[in-house]
This record gives sequence, structure tokens and C-alpha cells, in this order.
Amino acid sequence: MSDVNTRKNRLPHLMQRVLIGLLFFILIWVAGSYWLLNSQWLPTRISQFEGVDIRWDKGASRHPGRWEVEGLYIARQDEALPITIEAERATLSLSLLSLLRGELHIDALDAEGIRRLTVGDIALEADGQLQVAETTLSRDTLAIPNISLAITNGRLVRLSDQATLVRDINLNADATLNSITSVDTSSGELNADLLSALSAQLQLDAQADAWDVFMPYLGALPWLTLEGRGALSGALMLTDGILQPDSELTLDAPMLRLAVDEQRLRSPSLRSLSDSPRWIIADNPSPHHTATGQGSVRLAVENDQLHFSTQLTDVELADTHPYAEHAELRLTTQIPNRRLDQLDLPTSAALALRGDITRLDMLDRYLTLDGKGTDSEQKSIDGPNSDGPDSAKQAIRLTGHGQIEASASIRQSRPFDAQLNIQAPELAADTLGFIAQGSGSLNAQLTPEETIEATLSFTDATLHHQERQLLANADINIDATSPIDTETVREEASATLSWTRARLPNIAVLQSYLEAILPDPAPLQLLSGQAESHGRLSIASEQLSGEIHLAGNGLTTRWQHGEQAGALTSDMQLFLPIQQAAMDGSTLDISGTRLNWQLADTDQPSERLDSVLALSDGRFQRQNDEPSGQFTLAGSVQQLGFLNTFLPDAHGLTIAGEGQLFAQGAFSNDRLLAPTRLRVNADQLEVSFLDYLVTGRGELTAQLDSPEQAQLSLGIPRFALRRQDDDSPHLEGRHFALTTQTEQFSDVLESPHPEHFTTRIALPITEVPDFTRYNRYLPEGAGITLLGGQARLESEWLLEGLNAQGEITLRAFGAELALLDQRLRGDLHLYLHLTEGDLETRRFTANDSLLRLENVFRQSEDGTQDAGWWVQLSMLNGQLAWENPIRLASQLRLEMRDTGLLARLFLARARDSDWLGRLLDVHDIKGTAQLQINGEQISLQDLTLTGGPLLLLSDITLAERSANGALYARLGVLGLGVELRDSEPTLRVIQPRRWFDRWRDAHRFPRP
Repeated sequence: MSDVNTRKNRLPHLMQRVLIGLLFFILIWVAGSYWLLNSQWLPTRISQFEGVDIRWDKGASRHPGRWEVEGLYIARQDEALPITIEAERATLSLSLLSLLRGELHIDALDAEGIRRLTVGDIALEADGQLQVAETTLSRDTLAIPNISLAITNGRLVRLSDQATLVRDINLNADATLNSITSVDTSSGELNADLLSALSAQLQLDAQADAWDVFMPYLGALPWLTLEGRGALSGALMLTDGILQPDSELTLDAPMLRLAVDEQRLRSPSLRSLSDSPRWIIADNPSPHHTATGQGSVRLAVENDQLHFSTQLTDVELADTHPYAEHAELRLTTQIPNRRLDQLDLPTSAALALRGDITRLDMLDRYLTLDGKGTDSEQKSIDGPNSDGPDSAKQAIRLTGHGQIEASASIRQSRPFDAQLNIQAPELAADTLGFIAQGSGSLNAQLTPEETIEATLSFTDATLHHQERQLLANADINIDATSPIDTETVREEASATLSWTRARLPNIAVLQSYLEAILPDPAPLQLLSGQAESHGRLSIASEQLSGEIHLAGNGLTTRWQHGEQAGALTSDMQLFLPIQQAAMDGSTLDISGTRLNWQLADTDQPSERLDSVLALSDGRFQRQNDEPSGQFTLAGSVQQLGFLNTFLPDAHGLTIAGEGQLFAQGAFSNDRLLAPTRLRVNADQLEVSFLDYLVTGRGELTAQLDSPEQAQLSLGIPRFALRRQDDDSPHLEGRHFALTTQTEQFSDVLESPHPEHFTTRIALPITEVPDFTRYNRYLPEGAGITLLGGQARLESEWLLEGLNAQGEITLRAFGAELALLDQRLRGDLHLYLHLTEGDLETRRFTANDSLLRLENVFRQSEDGTQDAGWWVQLSMLNGQLAWENPIRLASQLRLEMRDTGLLARLFLARARDSDWLGRLLDVHDIKGTAQLQINGEQISLQDLTLTGGPLLLLSDITLAERSANGALYARLGVLGLGVELRDSEPTLRVIQPRRWFDRWRDAHRFPRP
């Protein structure tokens, strides 16, 4: 019993002792843990573990192994991957066994008020909670099976420069890092498989700078910069270090700025593509193109690709000045989705643009044919509107506004392919002084072969040159192909210009271009008229080729040569093929050119003449500003008057007509080279010389035999001849020939003065069907009239400058003429030998000329005739004025068969009385006289005739259709005087010689 009681009494005491011991242990733990947590002994001991640093300001422990601390600092000290945790308050559970083994193992960590969480160079500062469990932090081992982070009002800082990358962060994240040796013990570098141990999920809202967030992953795109601040949000899922589908990070910015540095875009990448992502410090680059607007930046995982995109709205594009507005811009790039540390930086990108373009001149730098002006450095210095030394010669300048739509793909910092479309209601292109303007479009494409293909199209356009309108209502297309490499542009670039349905409003605008190649003053003037045109020109390897078509109706032109001028109305079609032309103007080949025109005289519009010219060979060169070339020309021409420019006016020499033309030759420095030949087989040829016009079918040749010797020859086998002011029937003849030549061709080109020319004219056989046409050369009232008959004329002329000489032979058989009231019939031979001629006064020396009448007989009413009579008048010291009628003064030598016919012509009694006629009929008569013919009369003074026993002296004048004068005749010892008044003779038989001498003294005519 006592034992039982004793056992009952011992139990409370035991419990009491145990309780007291437990309380003592608790007191010791509380006191010890307080001392451990606040004396810094424990943090110091733990910090002695290699690679671990831990400390806190103060702490408390409510049960063993679980501490509540303030000002917690935990650091994993490792140069490869430093990690730190700083918190205002934390509940910390550490494994004591791990501490005994020299390791820091955190069973649980619940931190609030995160002062800083750093991983490498990135630090997170925020308000929020951090929870970790079963975490091992050591130099060799890193394991975080569970980490949870929930923060607000946080910011992300780059420690190297204290730059705030992200602010106002709201973040919820859960992550797991499997146990891994973080550092390679042999190399001391971070374990390459570290990220493969990491998995995480996070939700993020923040304010961030696009440059700071995204540019580290765009380092392989050195031509691209992204700037702007906005709201950053996203949801990311990471498994074994790889972002999972539906992971997305988005930045929405009220103002986002996307910039493209054209210089770097055309250069190789400045950094190795194998480099890992790195943070880039903005250096305020000066890009060529910037896009500014409201937009968003997005990073997402789609289809096992990591996609990056930037989208802007209400964008303003600018280089040095804005050139587009109200635009939408999108930039995208993507890379294979791999583990984060194995991601390749993007080297390709795609851009898409749509909006309103306000300045088309920003495209000028790309529209060249030699690569100059496309260099971004040059343009950044000169500006988009600058006039560089070669820009005026090489560039195309655009002005206008419209809508732009463009897209581009970029690889390895070089454009890969691109498309550009611009629709412009007002578009103007200026190149080489030519301005095309109208509604138009620009379409361009960059192919993967690094070739640009562009088309510039105009509708209802105009074309101006030097303020002159050349074309209107035209459809114009420019197709260009060019390599993007500026080093090969000259060799590989090509362009095609084509136009259709174009109208030339007024051909007068072409006059200035003609004057550059025609003599001054220009013999051809384009006055008025419209024309239609279409054509195509191609440029490649600094060579031009193509064809031009021009057709006009009712074109009014003016031809002028000397004082002669005339207006013509014509229809014209021109086909101008350009086989080859150097862009520097050194060579030009227009072989195959064809010109067809139809002419109508404004005075006779119903008469139209068709002409066709074909240039089978037309090759031209220019060296040292000196043009040269070769040509072969053939065709039919209706206006041979173009040759008159080179003919002497003083010779009255002009050419007109139509025929088949062939020309072949060469020229140099605007000078024809020998040999040059021109031949015309004329169906209708008109040649004027002096006062005459020759027409007929013949051949004309012009040739240059040496640099200064030129000759024009023409021949007409059968021709018609008339005076230019004579309406009488034409004379007809054969073998007309004319040659004009010069020994001073270079002077003729300057001015065709007559002294430079020698002209020879031959009319060997000319038939005169109506002999009466020569009455115009005789004084109308002299009483000598040609009544009829046929004649033959031969003539040769030599015109040397203003000096002339020639021979005229006229033969008439059976010619009838009237001498006062008497009619004669016989044969006439007139030979004029003209020398010392002056073409300005038309005066000649007529020495050695003669007039001979043969087989002359007088016709009477009773049928009696005086047959077989002849007379010859030879001129000595003759002076002839070629007028209408002619003027002639000459000393004559006369010979005649007898005086019977003269007596019967002037003495009615001799005609009525046979004995008187026989008495006055004396043979073998010779004599002299002074002859004068003017416009009113014919006079013979000092007429002296002798023969046998006969002496006859006379002064006689034929005027007003009557004969007046006196004569003295002595036959042996018998003398007789006769006075003629109005053709009525009065005989003087008393002292006839004395009477005659007194009459002559009283009526002496002035001598010539």
C-alpha cells in the first residue's frame, strides 16, 4: 500500500521536474536564440561558409529553427552568378543539420517588403512578398524547388549604371530551380545547363522604357533603335529554361519612336551573331528614318517561334524633315524558340507601312543611275534637297503627295526583299531638266537577288522642258531595274521610259531644238500645229536605246531662203529608232529612222505632196565637244528647196521639185567630210537661173570632193524652158546641164556669197515652137514685129561670182516678120557673144556678136517676091543691157547681097517702077553703122554702105511704127536724096549731097 502511495507521490514530482526542465530548456532556447539572432554570432558563423553571406538587423525565434528577422540580407557570392535577397521582414527556417555540415539550406523563407532581389547585374526593388522553400545556397550547389514572388510598385534596376529599366512593377511569379552545380569547377564559368533547371510562371504589369526592355534582344539589328515609354504587361511560362506557348510580353506606349540607320542597314553586322544577349546603352544615333506614333511592342511565343513585333498608329515618318503622316507601321522579327541562353539574336526583320506621304523628294537619293546620291553619309551631310555636284545630271527628283504602302524583309542587316506602292493624285518627276507631272503611281520591288525593280506611272500627264510644254494628256511609264549594291549600279542598272497617247500641243516649242542644228537664220520655222506621240527608251550600262513615234496633222511651217518665203501645211509621221546612244553623249546610232510627210501649199490646200526619207545608216560621235558622224540616206522628197541654202542668190539659182534621194557621207565638227555624195533622181525638177526656169525629169548630184571643193550638178535630158515672168508657151529642149561649184566650201557654210561660186549652164538643144515670143525683147513701137515661125536655140553660160559670160545662138527657118508695112520671110541666125557681164546690172559686152538673115524675100499683095536676099550685121564694141525690152548700143559692120530689097522696103516708087528698082539694085554691099536699141526705138546712125559704083549714107530711126530719117545715094555720077517722114519718102534731086549734109547737121542724134 505504501509502495503504491509512494509511486503515486513520485509521479507528480516527476512531472513537475520534467515541466521545470522543459521550462528551463525553453528559457535557455529563448535566451540562446535571442542571443544567437541578435548577437550576429550566428550570421557571422554562417557567412563563413564559402560563397554564402547572410545577416539581419534583429530577430526572434518562437520555436527552434524558425526565426523572424528584420533587415534580412542573404547573398550567394559568385562572380559568375551572384544572387542577393534583401527584405525588411522575413520568417526564416534554416536546416540545423545543414548548418552543421557547412551548408546554407533554407527550409522556408517568407519575406515581406523586398528591398532588393538581385540576379547578376539586375536588381528588383519592390513592395511585396517573396517565398522560397527547400532552397540550397552554396558555392557548388544551387537549388530552389519553389519560389513565389508577389510584388507591387516595384522597379528593375541595372546595377552597372543604376539605370531604371522597369518601374511601377506589379508581378506575380512562381518558379522552380532544380538542384544544379552552378559553376564549372574546372573553368570557374557559369554552368551552361543552368537555365535547363529553371521553370517559372509570371504575370507582369509595369511602366517601362522600350529601349531598356527590348533592345538587348535586337543587338544583331544594329540598324534599328526603339525608343518610348509605356505600360508593360505580360504572362510568361518557362519550362526547363524555354519559354512556352502563350507566353507574351507587351509594351503599350502613347509615343513610340522606331528609327532605322540607313548606313548600318547597308553595312555588315557590327557584332558576331553568336554573341549572347547583352544590354546596349543608347548613344543617341542619327538615323536617316524615324517613325513616331502611338504603338505597342510585343514579344510572344507562337508556333515554336519567338516573335517580336512593333506596331505604331498615327505615325509621322521623317528623315531630316517629316515626309509621311497618319501612317500605320509594323515591324516583326522572329527566331527559333530555344532555351533562353541558347537563343540566336534575330538577324532578319519585316516591316510594313501604310499612310499618307507628303514629301516624295525623300526618294530622290535612291533614283540615280550611277550610285551617287544613295550613300547615306552624303545625304546626311547634304540633306534630302541638296544639289550635289552630280545630282542635277544623274538624279530623278520627285515632288507630290499621296498614299504609301510598303513592306520589306531584312536579313543580315541588308534588305532582302521589299515592296513599295505610292498612289499620288499629284506627282511630278524632274530629271535632266525634263519635268513630268500628273496623276501617278510608284511601284517598286526589291528581289531576293538584291535587285530593285521599280515602275513610275503617270496618267493624263504633261511633260515640260525649260518651261516649254512638250507633251500633254500623256500616259508615261518608267520601268527601272537596279542592283542595291551601289558599286555595280553603273554596269547593271537599266530603265525603260515609255509613253502612249501623248499630245504635242504646239510644234512651235520644237523650234529651239531645230535651231541648234540648222543654219542661222533657220530656213525652217515651225509655226503651229499639234502632233501625237508614243515611244519607248531603254537605258542600260550607260547606253540608251529605243524608238520614238511622232505624227501630226495640219502642221504649219515656214520655209525661207533669202527673200523668198512661203508657208506650208503638212502632215508628218516620224519613226526614230535609237539603236545605241551613250549617256555621256559620245556616241549615237539612229540607223533605221524613217520620216514621212505630206505637204500642202496654203494657197492650194487641195494639192498634197508625199515625201519619205529613210536613214539606213546614221552613226554619230562626240569627242572633246566636237561632233562627227556617218550617214546613208534614201527616200523620196517633195521639197528639194532645202538645197537652196547652199546656192548663190546672185546667180538666181534655186532648185525645187521632187524625186528619189540618196545621200552618203560623213561630217566632223559641223563640217562635211570628203567624199560626201547626194543624188536625186527627180520625177519633176525645177531649176531657176538668172531670169529663167527649167523643168523636167532629171538627175541632181551634189558632192564634196575635198574639204573645200564642193559641186552641184544636174542634168535634164528633156526639159521645158521659160522666163520666170513669161506666160508664153514653154520652150522645149534636150540635154540641159547645170553645174555650180565652189573652192571655199567652209566660207559658203557661213554665208553663200556669190564670189564663192562658179556656175556653168548649158542648153545645147532648145526648140522654139513660137518665134513671136521674142517680140518682148524688141521696142514695141519700132515697127519690127516677129510674125511667126519656128526656131532653135543654143546657149552656154559661165557665172563667176557676179561676173558672167555666155553665148546664145538662135536659128530660125522660114521666119516671118514685119518691117513697118512690109512683110518679109526668110532664115535668121542670131549669135550673141556676151562677156564682162555684171549680174547686178545685167549689162554685158556683146563684141563679136552677129545677126544674119538669109533667103529673105519680100511678100507683096500681087504675089511678087524678092528672093534670095541676105544680110549680116556684125557687132563691134557692143554693149547689151538684158532688160525687157533689151537695150543695145553697138558699132556695126554690115554685109548684104544687094541694095534692091532695101530700096523696095523704103521707096514705094522702087516697088512700083521696075527700072528704078533695077537701078538701085547693087550687089556685094558692105558698110558700117552705129546701132542703138532702147525701149522705144531702133536707130541707125552714120550708116555707110558701099558696093561697086554705089555710095549710100543714111541716118534712120524706127519708132511709133514708122520710119524717119534721110539717106543719100550716089550711083556713078547720079545722086539722089530721100527724106522719110512717117515712112513717107520725099526725093531730093537738086544738090542731094549738100541737102543731106545740112539735114544731118540739123537732125543729128546723140551718139551712144
